[in-house]
Amino acid sequence: MNRRTEPRHHFWFASLLVLIAVLPACTPRAETLRTPGDPASARRIDTGEIVGFANPAGGYSWLGIPYAAPPTGDLRWRAPRPAEAWAGTRNTLLPGEPCTQYGSQLGGVGTPGSQQGAEDCLYVNVYSPKLSRSDSTERSLPVMVWIHGGGNTVGHGAFVDGGVLAARENVVVVTINYRLGPFGWFVPPGNPRLESHGAADLDASGNYGSLDVVAALRWVQRNARAFGGDPGNVTVFGESAGGTNALALLVTPAAEGLFHRLIVQSLGFGFSSIPADESPVSTAAVLRKLLVSQGRAADAPAADALARGMTAEEQAAFLRSLDPWTLYAAYPKAGSEWDRIPSVFQDGVVVRRGDIAALLADPATHIDVPTIVGTNRDEPKIFMAFDPRLVRSAFGLPYALRDPTNYELEARYRSLLWKADGVDSIAEALAAHGAPAYAYRWDWDEQGKAYGMIDLSVVVGAAHGLEIPFVFGFFDLGPRSELLFHERNEAARLELSARMMSYWAEFAATGNPGTGRSAAGTPWLPWSADAAAPRMMVFDTPAGGGLRMLPSHVTRDTVVAAMQAERLADADHCRLFRATFRNRQDPWADAAWNRYAASRCSGPRVMSPGATVAASSE
Repeated sequence: MNRRTEPRHHFWFASLLVLIAVLPACTPRAETLRTPGDPASARRIDTGEIVGFANPAGGYSWLGIPYAAPPTGDLRWRAPRPAEAWAGTRNTLLPGEPCTQYGSQLGGVGTPGSQQGAEDCLYVNVYSPKLSRSDSTERSLPVMVWIHGGGNTVGHGAFVDGGVLAARENVVVVTINYRLGPFGWFVPPGNPRLESHGAADLDASGNYGSLDVVAALRWVQRNARAFGGDPGNVTVFGESAGGTNALALLVTPAAEGLFHRLIVQSLGFGFSSIPADESPVSTAAVLRKLLVSQGRAADAPAADALARGMTAEEQAAFLRSLDPWTLYAAYPKAGSEWDRIPSVFQDGVVVRRGDIAALLADPATHIDVPTIVGTNRDEPKIFMAFDPRLVRSAFGLPYALRDPTNYELEARYRSLLWKADGVDSIAEALAAHGAPAYAYRWDWDEQGKAYGMIDLSVVVGAAHGLEIPFVFGFFDLGPRSELLFHERNEAARLELSARMMSYWAEFAATGNPGTGRSAAGTPWLPWSADAAAPRMMVFDTPAGGGLRMLPSHVTRDTVVAAMQAERLADADHCRLFRATFRNRQDPWADAAWNRYAASRCSGPRVMSPGATVAASSE
């Protein structure tokens, strides 16, 4: 499993819908979705009384419930602490603040580049069927906990609405916020390698965003029954970076017993590395830069000397005293967020160390629960649609492909690599021993033409993030949603969404998606050791072939072999390899490049950003 290097602003799509590639994202306005303070929604949770509202889906919603104390001041870069109780009844009618992030039309929060959110952001949103208070305490519904994506730098839990999924499938849906960027993943001063800390020292782990997810799951354990949920039947599901965070739970010992099934949608990227001391994003480098910017030192050498004279406690106190945006500004600008901000590293304290495939193949080294993994057929098209070497744009919108054949070829191989790394290798490891694994591919591409001039079915297709509204049954995500979701595709789209919700809910209920919640459904078979056997469910409408099981055997080796068999000029072979294997640090790809390119290509596998664009324009 390797990290992908899409352009920084593009990966902000990670938890979002492909919809936002062509129109500004818009979180549904809460005032249009509620009957304020519905007394029938009153519930008692461990920190006090709350009241929510009746939602249009026919259930109840409670938004902005704190699940941990605000991680501010001295609690910045510490494991989450318990939320404080309150007196009286708390209205939970609006989402809590998103976590600190730069705004983007792609992130669902604010305008591009604006300062958004707050450190006081650890909130959950809960959606349930319309149960009375007494019925809630007597029911044991499956609980589904959603982890949003966004490269672990943008997004928020309330961007999606869980009301339809909860009411239609009789489940309890919980969406969560977690700390993002340098507030979610930051190695504490004085402990860059974590060598002096034991497993119990969670404050020193650096994986604070991951610990937030664990704290939210503990909140679910304590409070699920208040909403009709069964704390003994919790499914975690997440997309893109949210899928990475979900997968990390399998190798997070502190999460043992907190969840019982897992769904990983479009696994975003692999685990990060703890920044080396010489890295510009290491704790020491960030500290030195801030000592200069805050007038504590005249230049970098003086800052280095000053830092060496400070204790770890003094360094931490200085960093915690700074405004969050002052801190954020210390991180260098880069082509991608994860080039400058670490995320989910195997610290050995929260997340186990070791080869992830080996950890997942051994039930003794991971939390062994039934798992679904899947990708979308055209994952990278959402990034490609804004790449000037591939697409002509006007006013920020793509209107023509420069080379349609080349566009489809690059999309195919990047999608195959995504599937090899994010589905087949994961399912293969998980299914080797222990609980079953299930795989899928999502193929819907019936958007048609936008404004009569650009065929979104070709340019966007079944791209990254577009399956999310189908899983939630909620397509009203902004005033121009009809660019993708309209009357021409409504009937088949809603039917596919209903089928997907049915499978997701049945898996949440039993650990086996089976035929969904319909006896007439297509059986979803578990991953098999036989590569020729049907072991992948394809989700599409009847026009695209419908729901069906297919064989699947995609590895990095088969991707390279297929690429080598393409009848292309040498320059195009080189361009295709570079476009497919984009990660800067990928020893496997480096070795494959040396073999693949020996007689064809010149230069390194990953070139500088400018050189890569030039080489890829051949």
